[in-house]
Amino acid sequence: MTRIYLDARTITDEPTGVARYSRSLISALLQEAPEHDFVVIRHRSNQQPLMDDPPPNLREFPVGYPIDGLKNVLFGHRAVQAAIARGKAPELYHSLFHILPHKIRDVVDAPVVTTLHDFVWLDHPDASQPTYLKARAIQAFARAAIPSALRASDRVIAISEPTRRRARHFIDDDAMVTISHGVDASFFEPIGPPTGAFAELVDSTRPTICAVGNHKPYKNLGVLIEAFSRLIDAGVRARLLLIGDCERLGAQIDESTASEWIILTGFVDDAVLRRLLGNARVFVLPSKVEGFGLPLLEAMATGLPSVVADVEPMRSIAGEAGLFFPPDDAAGLARLLQRVLEDDNLADRLAARSRRRAGQFRWAETARRTLDVYEELLT
Repeated sequence: MTRIYLDARTITDEPTGVARYSRSLISALLQEAPEHDFVVIRHRSNQQPLMDDPPPNLREFPVGYPIDGLKNVLFGHRAVQAAIARGKAPELYHSLFHILPHKIRDVVDAPVVTTLHDFVWLDHPDASQPTYLKARAIQAFARAAIPSALRASDRVIAISEPTRRRARHFIDDDAMVTISHGVDASFFEPIGPPTGAFAELVDSTRPTICAVGNHKPYKNLGVLIEAFSRLIDAGVRARLLLIGDCERLGAQIDESTASEWIILTGFVDDAVLRRLLGNARVFVLPSKVEGFGLPLLEAMATGLPSVVADVEPMRSIAGEAGLFFPPDDAAGLARLLQRVLEDDNLADRLAARSRRRAGQFRWAETARRTLDVYEELLT
């Protein structure tokens, strides 16, 4: 039995894409490798168990240091050290985020693996931060911290090929492997209608356009709101459902001619997300940049036609199942949405392609390939 430490301080009290990755990967690793002992380091802001009936080879340690900032670089080794003090030393350490403690090698005498999600902070700071000063600060931090973490790792897992190509500026390609996200099997299962506050979404006369994101500029939901307004102004009957932290888009929504038909759900759990996606007519991912784009895969698994910004890696993920538009082209997006809403044959073809394409991405395969990385480093 190999003792593997998974640094999952990405799982906090705030739902994020990297937290979804961490939870899903850990669950799949436990299923695929019951012979290993997994020690999961958690942030104490979220101590909800990873599963209701944890297996005997899983232990969780809550700690106070966040993983995504300067405190982790300077003091994060203490979190790892505290976990070791309550158990045994790791035989392999895997950080599920691309910021490593500067002194990680002082406390971990074992192979180090790091998952690299993206370079948004480094390459698109203004699109990810609310002010100029915060953008410059996060860019300066990322310029130092991310390359340092990559160089300190024995192996880097890049979640997409574009991310891997960008990382070649800092480390040799031989030190990396590309392992994509997966889709939970529940997204492929038959889905009932939404209930409670979302029951009104079951309305064949006003189909739902759905997107998952937040208010940050790189998520580009402003272009989607503008495109949706164009649809409504053209007499198209539809509603727009924005899932996630979108409250700060309220001013643009209020100024829109379509504000009556735009619904903000806030954060929802996976069960609600599946119902909302499964009862929509079309999914939109308008982001200007993403490390991967997991919501796109989940929407495709439910059989949703997808309209996607024509940038990588989303273009490759969607493949022939997607319709693509330049990310700044609200008029072009509106035209594609109208096509899908009004052409049932097109929608049906895209839906079938979506399910087939999403079926090629499974968390079990992600876990198996991650275990291959572990095995290579341990032998």
